[in-house]
Amino acid sequence: MPQDNIVDTSKPSAGRMYDYYLGGNHNFEVDRQAAEQVMKIMPFARKYARLQRWALQDIAVDLAEKRGYDVIIDFASGLPTNDHIHYKVPQGTTVIYSDKDPVVVEYARDILKNTPNVYFFQGDASKPEEVLNLPDVTKILGGRRKVAFIYWGISGLLSDEIMQPALQYLYDWAAPGSCLVFNAQIAGLNVEDPEVVKMVKIYEQTGTPIHIRELDNFRKLLGPWKFEGQGFISLLEWHGFDQTELSKEDAGAWGAMGGGYGAYLIK
Repeated sequence: MPQDNIVDTSKPSAGRMYDYYLGGNHNFEVDRQAAEQVMKIMPFARKYARLQRWALQDIAVDLAEKRGYDVIIDFASGLPTNDHIHYKVPQGTTVIYSDKDPVVVEYARDILKNTPNVYFFQGDASKPEEVLNLPDVTKILGGRRKVAFIYWGISGLLSDEIMQPALQYLYDWAAPGSCLVFNAQIAGLNVEDPEVVKMVKIYEQTGTPIHIRELDNFRKLLGPWKFEGQGFISLLEWHGFDQTELSKEDAGAWGAMGGGYGAYLIK
């Protein structure tokens, strides 16, 4: 989001709207009003936000317990409340969170104080070098570059021109065997549907326009990263979401709940 929108209570913020969907308190009246407008168009938006958070919990367990990564670096983290990554990984796992919003960072550090091996830094997900090159991060990593990156819940807010270099940087920085867990957000929507058009306009008002892509576009943006297994998986399949909440008209406009997909990629 634009720098002048970080603590501006006169216009909605996409990040604070997401916090509202999750039932958080890091939002203002203007954010709640905009989020309520979105939910009139997408009545499942709140559950979709929860679906994304549930997926992150699965990912945390998978990366640390099943795949053995002892460093997890999460971008655009939001507030690290008690359903976030560090609650789901084994003791001793290093978790590095980041967010571009300094207010989120301040709250997050208060939440995490005295939590061993869990850190929160200010940094923009579109410029991962801001986090990875911080002296404190370099010290924490101690030369370790075989890590797991999580790039989740952010792709719909970034243009191709911004996201592709960021993903390439992560690949170049990481050691062989590193993993990228990526969320292809709002993919495959019917851009001509009137309800989708309304939703796009609401987000334009936040100063953070959304970017709707097909999955093939995401595959191109991910460049040298190699998909594991079957590639992108619908988050509906990930958790067996009850799709009865979607009417036939909703499904025609929004596809799989706004096109939420995830994938594991390996260097």
